[in-house]
Amino acid sequence: MNFLLHRHLAARDLGSVAAGAGAMLPDLWRMADRRVRPSRAADRPAAPPPRLAEVLAGIDHHVALDRWFHAAPVFVEGERRLAAALRNASLGAPRLALFAHVLWEMCLDGALLRRAGLAPVLDALRAGLAAIDGAPTEAAAAIHHFERRAPSPADAPSPAGAPSPASLADRSAFEARLRRICDELARGPWVAGYQDGAGLAHRLAGVRARFGMPPFTPDQHDRLAALLDALTAPADEALDDLLRTAPPHPLSLSA
Repeated sequence: MNFLLHRHLAARDLGSVAAGAGAMLPDLWRMADRRVRPSRAADRPAAPPPRLAEVLAGIDHHVALDRWFHAAPVFVEGERRLAAALRNASLGAPRLALFAHVLWEMCLDGALLRRAGLAPVLDALRAGLAAIDGAPTEAAAAIHHFERRAPSPADAPSPAGAPSPASLADRSAFEARLRRICDELARGPWVAGYQDGAGLAHRLAGVRARFGMPPFTPDQHDRLAALLDALTAPADEALDDLLRTAPPHPLSLSA
């Protein structure tokens, strides 16, 4: 599930714009540095400040909801259908079908924008990011990643699951990149791009570039945009199904 739907469902289920923004963080962390991600071994404070508690609840919501989502027919069938369409289109872009997973998630974000409206979604996103700006966001990343430093060889053995120093992100660089990502999201064009095929093709080109893939040619972009526009109705139907069937309290799931 992509960050817009994570924000929407966490805010709905937890009744908090801060929790909604917190549910976006695992996706934003990964954009800033792929090494930073939620950790089951995170050492949480016994009584965190209220705003931090909301952010941590949002992150937990993200993890639990993704566990449900990636096994749900609304995702599995949509990803399979999109992968087949990408293969059959023969666009000539290398490994295009491998990106059906992330592209279907972005299609569902586009369906959310069409359903809820771009302006209300942006207003809620900006309010959430403003609510967690600064200390809550920094503390959440510290709890899940930066405070889990492995001891030196002279110290006691590392606890199970603790990262090695080489696996830890540079904190100042990470925080600067995360700040730029949040600022860019709040501007609006990034989010608006999920609304139609042309915008989705542009966003996918950016994802592929991070993996060293070449840009789309103008013809590939246009043909991909048309393919994605043809999936508008299936994505809208899938969103209705998702909003109806997503567990209302995923934090209580045992699976």
